[in-house]
Amino acid sequence: MSKFLILEHVRKICYEYAKSHLTYDEPIPSFDTRFPGKLEGCLQAPQQSHEGMLFYKTLPEQAAVLFYEMIKIHPFLNGNKRIAMVSLMTFLSLNGKWIHTSWRTLYDIAITVASSDPRNREGVLKLLKEFIKNNLIDSK
Repeated sequence: MSKFLILEHVRKICYEYAKSHLTYDEPIPSFDTRFPGKLEGCLQAPQQSHEGMLFYKTLPEQAAVLFYEMIKIHPFLNGNKRIAMVSLMTFLSLNGKWIHTSWRTLYDIAITVASSDPRNREGVLKLLKEFIKNNLIDSK
């Protein structure tokens, strides 16, 4: 059973890390300026179920939908891709995993997701799932 991110993980780990280490030339505004309900919806996406069965059964599927939703739903005024990257890695770390890739590669994938056509959501999720699955390693 997967461990899922909660709002406090994003506030205290993901947001703070992105703000202090990934600001570059675009500052990330205060956490409190996020759009109410959007972040919470993104965090619920990997946990969606029907009659007790998760829609996203595997860790790579759950990670892919979390990453995709945090980028496409855009819960923050700025820094969504950067916070999504840290959220993805935090989610995987909570579950004893990590993606063996560079931050630059992950950011390039985030840009691809951001610019993707929402009508191709399932195709993008499939590509994300495969990327995550093929690069997943144990973090412990």
